Amino acid sequence: MPPTDRTLRHDWTISEIEAIYTAPLNDLLLRAQTLHREWHPPNQVQGCVLLNIKSGGCPEDCAYCPQSAHYKTDVARGELLNVKDALDSAAQARAQGATRFCMGAAWRDVPGGATFEQVLEMVRGVRAMGLEACCTLGMLNDEQAEALADA
Repeated sequence: MPPTDRTLRHDWTISEIEAIYTAPLNDLLLRAQTLHREWHPPNQVQGCVLLNIKSGGCPEDCAYCPQSAHYKTDVARGELLNVKDALDSAAQARAQGATRFCMGAAWRDVPGGATFEQVLEMVRGVRAMGLEACCTLGMLNDEQAEALADA
């Protein structure tokens, strides 16, 4: 297997990739654990909470996903959650010990305008509480990605 390298690489050779792909599972686990311990406390996990801020009705035809509008599932279609409710959920997550708050929305493409501004307000509010924020929102354009990173 290739040596553990702490720098981000984009120049992997086929033989290096094959060495990882064909490595025994326990060797991969050991390598992952060793690398993890270099950067994180060894016996801690991060507490995260995921909130569905917009459910159902996604136009994508992903057969595995209950959010898809193409399949009959028990997921009720709902509009984007208001900012206060999202931030109340984040505050509750923090009170329960979470350090990361993730927000997911069933979109293929993130709508622009007021809808996206509402998501940005949620992210800013989560960050203001001292929580890490992450989102799964569908595809973003460059401008939206930059605005989300800035938030």
